[in-house]
Amino acid sequence: MKKDKRSEEKKNGDIIEILDSALDEDISEISEMSELEEGGTDAAAKPRNKNAFHFIVGLVFIILAMIGLVSTVDFVSDKVKSVIDNTEQKNEFAKFIYPVVICDPPAFDATTRLKNETIISAAVWDIILYEDKSRYALDFDYLIVPEVDIEQHAAKLFGSGLTVKHMTISSADISFYYDEEISSYRIPENPKFFTYSPYIESISKVGESYTLTVGYVSPTPAWLTLTSDEAPSPEKYVDYVVQKRGTSYTLVAIRQSEKQAEGSHERGL
Repeated sequence: MKKDKRSEEKKNGDIIEILDSALDEDISEISEMSELEEGGTDAAAKPRNKNAFHFIVGLVFIILAMIGLVSTVDFVSDKVKSVIDNTEQKNEFAKFIYPVVICDPPAFDATTRLKNETIISAAVWDIILYEDKSRYALDFDYLIVPEVDIEQHAAKLFGSGLTVKHMTISSADISFYYDEEISSYRIPENPKFFTYSPYIESISKVGESYTLTVGYVSPTPAWLTLTSDEAPSPEKYVDYVVQKRGTSYTLVAIRQSEKQAEGSHERGL
């Protein structure tokens, strides 16, 4: 009986010790355990946060790559556009100076020094090439062109302020007859004679002034020079100085070019 009593007292003592131990538990330790439990929750969230971070970084890189691609496309487009624009500009200049190139005038540094024959001939060719011929009366194979139209086309090419002395322009190949009685010219409706056509080798610009290195191609139809993808072989080169005034151009000078055509020395050009 004594053993059972002692055994019961021992059990009671153990229970009391456990209760005392539980009651004496440090609150800070409980807090630490709670934090550890919460930390377990954070640990579970960390992989999700990490994936989200990687997604955002990847998205940023994709956006930057797209911006880079767009910039590259814009850069290439600008370059292509620049080449296209240069070709269009060359054709525009070639069309403008073509009537003058046909005349093959000597060099000049001021339009006031232009020969009267050059002014009239260039103006007539400008009409032949670009004017609506249906507006002129036709006398057999000749157009009747008023002298005032000649003056207008001369001003288009060389600027205003020119003094034009109207006269007949004759050559072995073609003639433009001036009829003083009607103050008009008789010019061929569809002339077949062309001396040179222009090929714009290069363009340099200073302000609103353009210097064109022009190759003289002979004999070549205008459409071939202006539209062919292959560069022709000019007989000679001349520099044309063109001034932009508003939306139009004016030829202000023609100079000897430093560029030499192939074989020009052998031909004595």
